[in-house]
Amino acid sequence: MEKEVNNKNWGLIRNDNGEWISDEYAVFLTQMDAICLKSRALSQGKELSIQHGVGGQLWCYRHEFEAIDLTEPEPAKRELNIKKA
Repeated sequence: MEKEVNNKNWGLIRNDNGEWISDEYAVFLTQMDAICLKSRALSQGKELSIQHGVGGQLWCYRHEFEAIDLTEPEPAKRELNIKKA
């Protein structure tokens, strides 16, 4: 990912379309975070566009990240019924 720093307060990054955006609108991810977030977004019917940078760095847009519900779902209540023959 190309990064152009103009001062210590903010920087610019390039998205997959070649457009420059401020890094305050980006959330940087690890490979595992990207996989988990993409899966969670799809299960909620939301879109998460993972952007690729130089050196294998991944990031997504902050507004897409914040739209995903990250709370843990309640575990399913299941009972095991074993019948002896």
